[in-house]
Amino acid sequence: MENIEMTLLKKYKKIIGIDEAGRGPIAGPVFVGAVVIESKKECELLAKIGRDSKLLSPKEREKRYFQITKNFQYYSNFSTSDLIDQINIFKATEVSIIKLLEKVVGRNVNDYYVIVDGKFFKLDYNYECIVTGDQISPLIGAASIVAKYERDLYMKHLHEIYPNYDFISHKGYPTRKHIESIKKYGIISEHRKTFNPIKRFIEEGIL
Repeated sequence: MENIEMTLLKKYKKIIGIDEAGRGPIAGPVFVGAVVIESKKECELLAKIGRDSKLLSPKEREKRYFQITKNFQYYSNFSTSDLIDQINIFKATEVSIIKLLEKVVGRNVNDYYVIVDGKFFKLDYNYECIVTGDQISPLIGAASIVAKYERDLYMKHLHEIYPNYDFISHKGYPTRKHIESIKKYGIISEHRKTFNPIKRFIEEGIL
């Protein structure tokens, strides 16, 4: 059975797969990853590499990340916690996608077709949103690996600056240990103040 990428390559010169990482955490940015293909050969290679990053172990994710970066055009972008708090997580993700596409596509809009994991993003390109796209499309799966791996690197760096929060283990998600650290040490600029339980803690005067 022909996959979606192979079908699209019959009509468009290049296909871009996009996915995000970091919508759920209460700290850190949301990252967007993109991978580009333009040939049947790339499509066939990608089918062996692209997977939903959430289904991979950190070691396997790292291995595939370097396979992707070695063999394909890839890009990433992110929106900060401040922007997420200002305009909400969905819009902040969309802003990152748009800025990334402006960089990748430029004026050659008609050469590209964009497939994005998700539902309701609005883009001025030839595109479609695919629910659970990282599980259906190897290209989106590869983009999810780029986004997840690079966000994890960011959180590792954050851990080195703020070791009290143990970002290296939970990557900003609201684990019990993370919440206990927030209660003990307060919040930093990387924390999302519009996300619970931080929002509730602020309203209740705990922070």
